[in-house]
Amino acid sequence: MTDTARSRAILTTASRLFAEKGYGNATTSEIARAAGVAEGTLYHHFGSKDGIFLTLFDETIDGFLAGIEELLGRRTTGRETLAALARFLFDYVSRHQERYLILLRDFPVHLTVQQFAKGSPQREKLDRVTELFSRVLARGKADGTLELPFPVRETAEMLRGTFYGTTRLKMLGLIQAPFPRLGRMAESYWLKALASRRAPKTPRRTP
Repeated sequence: MTDTARSRAILTTASRLFAEKGYGNATTSEIARAAGVAEGTLYHHFGSKDGIFLTLFDETIDGFLAGIEELLGRRTTGRETLAALARFLFDYVSRHQERYLILLRDFPVHLTVQQFAKGSPQREKLDRVTELFSRVLARGKADGTLELPFPVRETAEMLRGTFYGTTRLKMLGLIQAPFPRLGRMAESYWLKALASRRAPKTPRRTP
């Protein structure tokens, strides 16, 4: 097994065990054994269990950011970009449910204090999410397809908060609607709330 294969095996196994047992209940020895590697190999690649957790976070958020940036790279109106964003957000979480369950349910308090202080790489990535939301809204405000009664940044933070809250409740089993429907609902509500008087009305979907 190559170093890359060992690293991937550790991450895949840790993600599964964290989701099944909870971050606090899964041990490094258990992860290494299930991944088919020595415990020393785990420490060589990640340094600690916290290192594994942060790697899972970085990989998940990097893919998330790349997806939003790809949407912004399209030549679409702000309204169209916001609609695509709503669908992408819930689709991405749906495709990475195991990791999102870990991140939303199990984030260690000590890592929140140590790694998410202002200026840390992880905090910068989280702030980047709000910046990208803001760019979507700013595009709609500039091209007249969205109407924002409140400042762009504050509106972006609110939309991000509704997505985060809905996702968290869904991952905890407190929302029954499937992810695709949640994406369509977010799209509908966001577009109606920010509809420009100059923007064409969204056509009704046939049942």
